[in-house]
Amino acid sequence: MTTPSKARPRDWHPLADSDPVPGDPEEIRREVRHMKSVASSLREQTKMLRGIGNDNELKGKYATKLKDEADDLEKRLGQVADRYERVHGHLTNWANDLEDFQTEADKVLANAKREQENLEAEKAKKDSGDDSKPSPSPSGTKSDPLQDYRDQLERIKGARDERARHHADKIRDQLDDAIEDSLWDDFKGWIHDNIDTIKIVLDALGWAATIIGVVALFIPGLNVLALALGGIVLLTRTFLAAAGEASWMEVAMDSIGLLTMGAGRAGLTMLKGANAATKTAAVASRTSRVKAGLAAHRSMMNSLQRAIANTGDEGAKKFYKDLLTYTRKKISGEAGLVTKELPQPTAASKWAHLGDDELAAHASQFAKNKAAFPEAAVGNTAKARTGYGVALTAIYAGAGADATDKIFGQSDAWSAASKGTDGVLPDKWSSDSYNDWKENTWKAPIGSTW
Repeated sequence: MTTPSKARPRDWHPLADSDPVPGDPEEIRREVRHMKSVASSLREQTKMLRGIGNDNELKGKYATKLKDEADDLEKRLGQVADRYERVHGHLTNWANDLEDFQTEADKVLANAKREQENLEAEKAKKDSGDDSKPSPSPSGTKSDPLQDYRDQLERIKGARDERARHHADKIRDQLDDAIEDSLWDDFKGWIHDNIDTIKIVLDALGWAATIIGVVALFIPGLNVLALALGGIVLLTRTFLAAAGEASWMEVAMDSIGLLTMGAGRAGLTMLKGANAATKTAAVASRTSRVKAGLAAHRSMMNSLQRAIANTGDEGAKKFYKDLLTYTRKKISGEAGLVTKELPQPTAASKWAHLGDDELAAHASQFAKNKAAFPEAAVGNTAKARTGYGVALTAIYAGAGADATDKIFGQSDAWSAASKGTDGVLPDKWSSDSYNDWKENTWKAPIGSTW
């Protein structure tokens, strides 16, 4: 025969491990009273609207429109009032049933507690030296003398669940009326029912986009995946905000990365245009320099070519050829070299540009060609500087906004992981003031439409 431990709280009862019968009849009755009050208020509003619709003193185009709208709204408010009045009756019946079930369950718990006290008293007598055997348990089962009470409680719970389904079906039947939810209403309902899971998934995708963006510093091309994840988060968050389950400030924070990326692309396009024009001008400038150099040294080079043709001494001929080649190289070198291919960014440059190799490469190419051919950059320098500045500012603005949000904002995914590991993984720190500002700024109220 098993007996409970002596170290129990004072309010312990022998079926403490059993699932109690939940529900609060008084809470349901309070809700019923509230529904009656709402229905009454809606009836008053319909009377007022009916008065507007019947008012013959109103004249003009606006009057016809106002009367039509008032009549339509009166009809819909009446339908809502009917729904409230029909539903609260079923809720009242459910409150009565629930109170009965709770009374039965309390009786079972009281009987079980008395039985347990008897068993403990018999055991105490036995421990004190009395060899009298304890009376058999009501169930006749020595392994669990309270099994009968557990079974009774399970039957009460089963009957309660059956009545709950009955009343739920009745209420659903009453909701099948002229008031039809739109597809958007159904979608909002689905969002509301699954909002916790949706927020966890969105937060996880946001962290994934950030991590991939950092890895993209070393693996080119991954920034496209980070952009795609950011787009998914933004689109989903927009739906949540429209449904009243998120604030538009949260949408704005998610948008910063994409908006700054768009600005960054615009700046890069401006820089690329200036760079291409400068490279073309540098090629032309080099060609002019080479021609000028050849013209300045034409007399000497002609003399060397005649000497090569007329001399029979192989040593002298080689000397004249080497001198001619040196002169040509000297002219070419002094004309300058055009950087035609995009330079490969260094590791330091990759970090400085937060992994944007293209921006770093075009900026480097422009700088090299400008240094070699200053005249080629005239008219392009301001454009290149503006484009580069816009692109780099956008990169740091987006990264800064994301870092701020990750540092100060709460993480639904992190919290879920912490809860799933029973606190082995500590929850992430966040700023309450920042979270309040982000979650409640520009938040639309959760509403419904007919």
